[in-house]
Amino acid sequence: MERGFLGTLPLGDERDDDSYLDFVEGVRVFTQTQVAAKVREVIPDKLTEFEQRTGRKPQTIADARAALDPVPVVASRNRLMRSSQEMMWRQVVETYRKREKELLAELDRYDRLGPGSVEYDPNFQYPDYYARVEFHIQPGNYHADPLAGYIYHYGTKVFYTGRNNHDDVQREWVNLAPVPADGKVARILDQACSAGQSTTALKERFPQAEVWGIDIAAPMVRYAHKRAVDMGLEVHFAQRAAEDTKFPDNWFDLVYSRIFFHEIPLTAAEQVIRETYRILRPGGLYVIVDFANRPPGLSSPVDDYFRDFDTHDNGEPYASDFVYSDFLGMLRRAGFRIVSENATPQLYQPMRVCAK
Repeated sequence: MERGFLGTLPLGDERDDDSYLDFVEGVRVFTQTQVAAKVREVIPDKLTEFEQRTGRKPQTIADARAALDPVPVVASRNRLMRSSQEMMWRQVVETYRKREKELLAELDRYDRLGPGSVEYDPNFQYPDYYARVEFHIQPGNYHADPLAGYIYHYGTKVFYTGRNNHDDVQREWVNLAPVPADGKVARILDQACSAGQSTTALKERFPQAEVWGIDIAAPMVRYAHKRAVDMGLEVHFAQRAAEDTKFPDNWFDLVYSRIFFHEIPLTAAEQVIRETYRILRPGGLYVIVDFANRPPGLSSPVDDYFRDFDTHDNGEPYASDFVYSDFLGMLRRAGFRIVSENATPQLYQPMRVCAK
């Protein structure tokens, strides 16, 4: 049966579904706290053992793997992180599959409702770099399963271990975003909007602005539109690649991007940056929240080892390339001026602010 909402999230059909996923959240919390604390305790001794065995300190991710992969508590941590992700997706897919016909009919109905609008192309050609990956190991990726929006949204609830039930994370980041120096914010674009949580947060912060959210996956923009309608917010969603948005030149005052660039190849990233420069008006701001960039030598091999989990075990094949890239250089080459970057080794997702 339909059991209502937790924040903006449709609950599962049965209490057993939510109970199981609550258990998976607990596994994540246990892994990220108690198991992680034990991992930190053993690392110094294991690095010393590696140095004694090889005559040198670990210098690369491969060295860190050789030192840490055989350690039972580290192997347990890695297995629990992967297994909890697999358990989460399996149950979320099963939960929504029970009402698949009803939910698809719901999306069809919401396609025609306002406020706001949604557009998508059933014949859209997905680029190979996207179509061949199941990001975050979500079954079917974001495009191949018509229920992907529902599935992703519930998955993020578990991922954030209950800290994002009311779009709290997206609202916090959106509220940190600066505005252009002239104060004009008439049109806003949320780039790679997924379930539209940042998009609706942008509309809440700038209620008079025309707000767009684009994503390459049709199921995501359809679900994002449904959420916005339920929230009574006039937001426009469209299935478009960030490399080719179809918007006019100098159209937006603010373009916002969160946790997007580490999910695409660097060649695509350069295209996205050039396209964003084209559609942003002079004086407009490009606000980017993503992983910190770490040139070789800035972080330790152990830090790199744990950072590489996303690429190695979590269906994010381009994440490490992004982390070690000259991302600010890419922005500058496209013509952007870097206004600020609150990047520190402790800040997992810095905010870069760029002006045209």
